[in-house]
Amino acid sequence: MADVALPGPDFKSVDYSRFVVESKKIGRSTPEERYSNTFKPLPRSVDKTTLKDYKLLSAVTSVHFSPSGSRDFCATGGTVVKIFNGQTGELKKTISRFKGIAYSGNIRNDGRLLVAGCENSHISLFDLESGNLLRMFKKHTAAVHVTRWSNNNTNILSCSDDKTARIWDVSTEAQVHCFRGHGDYVRCAVMNPASENMCITGSYDSTVKFWDFRAGKPTIDINHGAPIEALLAIKGGDVVLSAAGNEIKVWDVTAGGKLLRTFSNHQKTITGLQIDGTGTRLLSCSLDAHVKIYDIDTFESVSQKKLEAPILSLDIDRNNTKIIAGLSRGDVVVHSKKPTAKESQESVAAARGTPFPGTFRYFMRGANTKASAGDYKVSLKAKRKLKAYDKSLKEFRYKKALTDALNTRSHHIVIGVLEELLQRAGLEAAIRGRDDATLEPLLSFLIKFLFTPQYASLLVDVCTTVLEIYADHIGGSVLIDELFTKLQKKLKHELKVMKELTQLNGTIEMLLYNNAAYLHS
Repeated sequence: MADVALPGPDFKSVDYSRFVVESKKIGRSTPEERYSNTFKPLPRSVDKTTLKDYKLLSAVTSVHFSPSGSRDFCATGGTVVKIFNGQTGELKKTISRFKGIAYSGNIRNDGRLLVAGCENSHISLFDLESGNLLRMFKKHTAAVHVTRWSNNNTNILSCSDDKTARIWDVSTEAQVHCFRGHGDYVRCAVMNPASENMCITGSYDSTVKFWDFRAGKPTIDINHGAPIEALLAIKGGDVVLSAAGNEIKVWDVTAGGKLLRTFSNHQKTITGLQIDGTGTRLLSCSLDAHVKIYDIDTFESVSQKKLEAPILSLDIDRNNTKIIAGLSRGDVVVHSKKPTAKESQESVAAARGTPFPGTFRYFMRGANTKASAGDYKVSLKAKRKLKAYDKSLKEFRYKKALTDALNTRSHHIVIGVLEELLQRAGLEAAIRGRDDATLEPLLSFLIKFLFTPQYASLLVDVCTTVLEIYADHIGGSVLIDELFTKLQKKLKHELKVMKELTQLNGTIEMLLYNNAAYLHS
């Protein structure tokens, strides 16, 4: 009869994961830094479109992703607004129908219309598909630096150097509201996410004003203390951030504009504030050429990126896959997040299309097909490859298992194997019968890690076993004698430290007792 291999339980590898967690070193990258590092600059060529298309003739004062989810974005600089395909990097359209410098190109939520201000005080509304001019709003008397869409997509908010902010009706081209009250240029504004009838403006007169369309006057007036360059409403409009100089201030709207916090991580003027798609990270850009990333709850800086020139504008798409920055020298820098393995496989499969019959791909076309709900699944368990020390443990060769673990030069693995040997009552067998060459790595390991707090209880047992086995061999090898001498000196030093700490503890207890007795009397 042929031998039949009976199925048995899988061998459980040595688990040393908890030792890795306990001995985590300070200075390794944080989750926030790893998140930031996933954004990489686009390559020098993307589908035959080079980065020369990202170069505008003048400083890029505004960049904006389409909120529709198409990942297209617009960049405003000089007398043009350029529209780019965010996936391929291809230049889709150039809008140049401005009679002066253009400002604040902003795409509507449905991705169909674009509004932009101009140096000549006019506001232009364009069809994004054709590039045709649809409307022009002309009530301002100075350059319009800010344009924003209302929450309902039917109105436009604009801010101008004529010290006013205005609301426009898109369908009738009429001015709906005019807000006067600032004493200097109005250079930033946001719509209040919590209400269709409120907006927030920031001015070079150092004030932030909250306007109610129904009242026609500011309901909250805040003095930042410096000319306001950027505003951002977060947490549903309950909290507003204002940037002036190199400082960011956090205001509680529900408490009437109470100052919650002031923080500064830039060296020069902050020019833009954005929040990522998850609502957990705040991004700021500055003339110091840095993009800083903060935790939205603590406002602590968790990561940063350094660009090549002062940054004037910044945006991040709602899917957290791309960050764009407009530079003072006319460049638009695009950092794209590295796709996951699954996303890469899907994109490659889509690009390849249907395999041709007779090819290798044709015969392998169902390899990645997912099972349907009613399909019968036959699980094929791949044979797991064991590490050398795991294989030795499986074969009960304890001495070789410890040697293999020491050869990895990973103290986590060595500790895990020693603990496994102790549980199997195989520690003595693993240590006994070693020559100078195989005993030296074990003694060196004990000297280095014997007094590490999380390993001490285990290694004391190992050290005791080593001394019991090899005490009679001392004097037979110069190398081993030197290692035992080092181990002895380290033990004496630790005992001395423990004695001094015990004396210090007694002194502290006596002082605390005398202090308590004095207070009691």
